[in-house]
Amino acid sequence: MASDVLFLVPLNPRQEQRGFFVFGDGLLIKPAADTEPFKPTLQTWRLKGASNMVRQIGEAIYMLDLTIEQWVEQLNRAQPLRPFRLAVIFTRSARTRMDGQIYYDTEPVVGRMVQLRSGAWRFARLTARVRYSKLSDLRVGKGLPGDSRVVRLIDGIEDMLAQRMGLLEVLSSLSKAMPGKLSSILAQCARRSDEVIDMSERIHIDWNADARAAEESVRAKRRERYQKLKQADKVDEAVGA
Repeated sequence: MASDVLFLVPLNPRQEQRGFFVFGDGLLIKPAADTEPFKPTLQTWRLKGASNMVRQIGEAIYMLDLTIEQWVEQLNRAQPLRPFRLAVIFTRSARTRMDGQIYYDTEPVVGRMVQLRSGAWRFARLTARVRYSKLSDLRVGKGLPGDSRVVRLIDGIEDMLAQRMGLLEVLSSLSKAMPGKLSSILAQCARRSDEVIDMSERIHIDWNADARAAEESVRAKRRERYQKLKQADKVDEAVGA
């Protein structure tokens, strides 16, 4: 609370005026603890906090993938080996463009197994043409024993995939939306810097350099305007007479 108290002290001609506020014949100052301002610095701790959170999001996605892999293994055991049975595979599918290059991350992809005439099985990714309310609606062997466990496994995998997507959206918003916004802000900073340089040349009274001299300059300008008005009034009176 003491750091917020302001003190009014008399002006001293030899006293350094820089950075003080002038009110009449006194200087309004803060205690010594608050009179030294900090300079702008890189937001080190906020950057570390944000980096730490991004790292934790990445680790959470990795843990989800490991858990999904475990559930997929049990789904493969529990599902009947029939055409169009659900399958989840991990493949390099997630594209990220960075510094002019494209990189791929591994992610789980949902599809169905299609049996070829040769008897071999081929993975087919789910498309928008496949209509379903829940992934478990697409399971095969619905009347076979153990179907309830298949449903539980598919529903659990689908829930984890949704959680994974939610975390990815947070990362995507940084990598996709931020570059354009940051470019706009940096361009604005350049314009603002030019603007403030122009304004600095238009500021003829520097209150921060010498408060007493600045105050006297203001009074002098007021006296000058007052004298001009008086002179104009005298001219008007002479013309009217």
